[in-house]
Amino acid sequence: MAELVGPILDVIKFISRNASKYLKYQREFTEYVDDFKQAQADLHAKEVDIQQQLKDEHHFGKMPKLEVERWFKKVEEKLTHAQHVEDKVSKGKYLFRSCLGKLVDESTQAMKEVHAEGRFSGSLMVNDPSTIAVNLPTPELTGAADVREEIYQYLMGDEVGMIGVCGMGGIGKTTIMKDVHNRLLKESKFRKLIWVTVSQNFDIQRLQKNITCQLKGNLSDDEDTIIRAGKLSEMLKGQGSYVLILDDVWKSFSLEDVGILKPTSNNGCKLVLTTRSERVVRSMGFKKVQVPCLSMEEAMDLFLSKVGLDILPDPTLESFLKIVVRECDGLPLAIVTLAGCMRGVTDPHVWENAIDELRGYIRNIHDVEDKVYGCLKFSYDRLKQRDQECFLYCALYPEDYAIIKEELIEHWLIEGLIDEMESRKSMESCGYSILQNLEENCLLERAERDSYNFRFIYKKTAHMHDVVRDMALHITRKRFMVKARMQLKELPKEEEWSEDFEKVSLMHNFISTIPQTIKFPKFPKLTTMLLSHNSLKEIPESFFQHFPNLKILDLSHNPFESLPESISSLEKLKVLLLTRCYRLKSITPVLKLQALKKLDLEGSGVKEIPQDLEMPVNLRYLNLKGTLHLKEIPKGLLSKLWRLQFLAIRSTLINADDMRELNKLEVFEGCFSNVGDLS
Repeated sequence: MAELVGPILDVIKFISRNASKYLKYQREFTEYVDDFKQAQADLHAKEVDIQQQLKDEHHFGKMPKLEVERWFKKVEEKLTHAQHVEDKVSKGKYLFRSCLGKLVDESTQAMKEVHAEGRFSGSLMVNDPSTIAVNLPTPELTGAADVREEIYQYLMGDEVGMIGVCGMGGIGKTTIMKDVHNRLLKESKFRKLIWVTVSQNFDIQRLQKNITCQLKGNLSDDEDTIIRAGKLSEMLKGQGSYVLILDDVWKSFSLEDVGILKPTSNNGCKLVLTTRSERVVRSMGFKKVQVPCLSMEEAMDLFLSKVGLDILPDPTLESFLKIVVRECDGLPLAIVTLAGCMRGVTDPHVWENAIDELRGYIRNIHDVEDKVYGCLKFSYDRLKQRDQECFLYCALYPEDYAIIKEELIEHWLIEGLIDEMESRKSMESCGYSILQNLEENCLLERAERDSYNFRFIYKKTAHMHDVVRDMALHITRKRFMVKARMQLKELPKEEEWSEDFEKVSLMHNFISTIPQTIKFPKFPKLTTMLLSHNSLKEIPESFFQHFPNLKILDLSHNPFESLPESISSLEKLKVLLLTRCYRLKSITPVLKLQALKKLDLEGSGVKEIPQDLEMPVNLRYLNLKGTLHLKEIPKGLLSKLWRLQFLAIRSTLINADDMRELNKLEVFEGCFSNVGDLS
């Protein structure tokens, strides 16, 4: 009998401990729920922070670490489970609080554990095995063999450590350096090849970050530039021998201020920059290598490779082609652009007429570089008017920007540049056809790589050569205000604005405030405003009153907490992008916008969608992914949004009965509750 007492006491203690714990869940239920909500918010905030760090570190040849991808999957699982728990709590009864409390506590602890696992040392990215020592994509090279050999010999030799590749815009400096880069991959002399595009709007922090990313390192944005330079120097020292290529440098800067080490006989490193300016090469102490124009024979070979014609049977056509090539003065960009717009034309009369037109563009131009613009303008003017407007829209994006094709086409649709068709897919196909035409005319370049958003979804992209972009900006100088990635800290001055502006792009700047009172007139022609990737903390009530005819408004990636009520007065607004506005809690004013067709709230902090408001019934696109605090889509809401073609949600649950109302839906990303029969 005594032998049974010990085990029985242990059972009683176990039961009493568990009973005590369940009583605690009952008594302190509110505290457990508060702790649960805090853990939920903390994990979501951590997820947003890691996503931003990944985006900052990403560049070609890099991919997220496996441990980071696994962590994101855990976050997704725990937050989805937490949403189910939250739904049960909201529907639970008092008598079941003890059981619910246990469920809440378990979910809270699980989220805290995953949050603690989100502390990663060093960079979040690693080299993509498929792109290590990768060849940079280059068009077929014609000419410049002597220049390429000269640069290569300097890099392989010991006498010259800093090479400045110099030449006018569109002459092929970047293409030449890509070819040299690919040749160096076959050599074992250098341990690392680093390629960074600097661009016209020089930003020392961005340059430091771009170099650091390729070294698998990380620099804090909060650190002083000098401290960052010191850390970057140490990273470079640890690389051994390397070649650092700084492409598209517009003005002189101090290598020391950035943290770039000068080559020495001991470290075996090399620096190369490409620039239009001989002054930059001289002032920074680089050895100048001048890129010459193509010879007539080289230019003709390049033209024929792009125009797609066999001219040998037709001497008349051959003579016309030679005249066109001669007018290009050996400039590769002018040659390929003209060849693109005349591709497949075989009628000599058409060629003769084209020559007359081309000479009209460049008749009085004696500066060779200015002839590039004349040739580009000739190619642009031969486009259909619709394609011209689509092309000019690309100039709104920053220089050297990977333009996401899907986003670009969406904006073309809203601007009315693509006619309405029966399905979204048909209109998108038309958009891709226009993009292909622009690429074939060499006014857009096929992107070297795809880009991805902060959830690892890869996107097809296009790129605009900076010389082509300059031409587009010149054409639109009276219609567009484009100050993208210009390091602005405030809105442009009032005198810089014109009532004739149709589009304004201030994306990728550091604008944090908009004055409460702006002495702006109204801008009746303005249809597009891009303010994404700034630091806006507040938008004045009066701001949108100046832009009554806005159709596209991009406020993504800004930290404001609310939208002014005046946004509801934008009666013609069709696209509103609020992606990653993680402090934004309410969108009540937005729901009054009856013309709205696209609303993107991915990664925002929106808590609820009021059920009693009149909804934007014309909505075609609704993205609610990552809106963690949004508990559900109110029942019956989707019946008001019956025109939806795209719907994306994450942990938000919707009832399958409501889904039956969406007979035009083409794309759905999310999950259901009460799935039932969707047939």
